Amino acid sequence: MKWVTHIAFAFFIVKLTEIILLTNLLDSYVAYIIVSLFAVLPDLDFILGLKHRTYTHTLYFTVIALILLPFSLKLTFIAWISIFSHLIGDMITVSGVKLFYPYSEVVYYLVPPSWRIRVGSNSEFFVLGVLIIVAMLLTSLTPQTEVAKLFELSRDHNIEASFSIFENGALYKLDHVEIVWTDGDDEIGYIEEGKLQKIPKDRITNVYIWKVKEVNRILIKSKVRIKDLRKNAWRHRIVVKYSLEDLDYGFTGTGYDLYLKLRKELDKYTRLTVWYYEVR
Repeated sequence: MKWVTHIAFAFFIVKLTEIILLTNLLDSYVAYIIVSLFAVLPDLDFILGLKHRTYTHTLYFTVIALILLPFSLKLTFIAWISIFSHLIGDMITVSGVKLFYPYSEVVYYLVPPSWRIRVGSNSEFFVLGVLIIVAMLLTSLTPQTEVAKLFELSRDHNIEASFSIFENGALYKLDHVEIVWTDGDDEIGYIEEGKLQKIPKDRITNVYIWKVKEVNRILIKSKVRIKDLRKNAWRHRIVVKYSLEDLDYGFTGTGYDLYLKLRKELDKYTRLTVWYYEVR
């Protein structure tokens, strides 16, 4: 295969792996570079002056080549998928691959003779086009899968996650954010400087879940003065409702959010009843 076909095939395999494992492997520019580099690494034999499809196209080379990486389990996994995809790609060509060279001269194929393609032929360029289209479709599916998983887990857990959000036409990355609230379908929320930041589902992409912690979100009922909502403890409590003079009001935010809302309307010593849950 040509180098561009190997790269397209590697991205296809990585995206397929993401969907199967319900994870996001390509969450950084480094990951994209690793896929592109290791997808063509076996063809290094041209530069080294080795006979093509020999030493660098073996199963043991796919392991030895990983020492080129700094220690990172995710990057190592991505690199191995990419370099292994190179062997798979060459095993559907006419020349095949000697997986155990020089100990064995046996050539291995994945498809019958009538299905094997010639390097640089129209058949290869057709395969390249199909790979690009399918990889693009998988790219659009993977974030949706992870976003759905994030919302599902957020119902009963606090989630530490990294993801990107679209805002004012730009893409922003949020790293290791703890999700502490969700409405279950359309929004999730995290606390920043004591205030609940809500994010709509349709603005979230490139999700990677780091940690899942089960929590008991039992509502606690408490009487409190408005001025007390400034205290640090209330910056880590999600208020879902409050009652004032026997009237109930819907609310979603931290206790500090509620303080900011009511301080301009009521006396700071006014008492109210709040229903809340702890987030830590």
